Amino acid sequence: MVKKMKKILVLFSALLSLGVFAEGEGKHEMHAFYFLNVTNPAVVVGAMDKFAASDCGKQLPADVGLMNERINGSAASTHFIIVSYEKMADFRKADALMQSCPEGATMLQEIGSGSDPVTQFAVIPAIEVGDWGKDSVFMKYDMSVSDEAAYGAAWTELMDANVADGTVTSSYGLNRIFLGNNDASHFVYIGATDFETLTANQATLTSSRAFTKFSRKVSKLRKVLNTSLIVPVKAWPKQ
Repeated sequence: MVKKMKKILVLFSALLSLGVFAEGEGKHEMHAFYFLNVTNPAVVVGAMDKFAASDCGKQLPADVGLMNERINGSAASTHFIIVSYEKMADFRKADALMQSCPEGATMLQEIGSGSDPVTQFAVIPAIEVGDWGKDSVFMKYDMSVSDEAAYGAAWTELMDANVADGTVTSSYGLNRIFLGNNDASHFVYIGATDFETLTANQATLTSSRAFTKFSRKVSKLRKVLNTSLIVPVKAWPKQ
């Protein structure tokens, strides 16, 4: 248990950052993700609630959220915590705060009693469109990308076409993994207000002429590694 607590502390203090909580477009410069195998969701949410209400939590310069990986293939994680920073300097401030306040250590211990750490990484948004704080479900595609500029241009063209014809009506984005990446180098996400809308829009998108054109352009630029369904659990915006 002590070893596990130390590992969780390292993960949180080294990288404290997604989107149920963003207001507007391009609000954050960095997001950090902490993937967990949660055995007791109520304990995890309770620990984060208590920390957010504390003096220490009220000083945290970041938006924090808990997301449920409802379907994620063979990945061991069931949830991830996302900590989002408006400025890179806020990461350093959050790190110093988490190292110094007892409420932070207590939160990590309590989270550890209801979960096990799996992995973590940090991303820089390459493309971020729409207010994903208004969406209640997301499709997430983990990928290995060899040419971000070329892929990003093709992805933007695809999304612009599907926004124009009404297929895409919510948030979407492309994130570059720059710390902690393993096989994946990037991921894209598409949000929706509900599961029915998300799946219907995805079916229309992938059968469109724009998608056929996109697939030809990126066939040698990216490899899709996993697709997951993400559902927000709760958000703790910066106070």
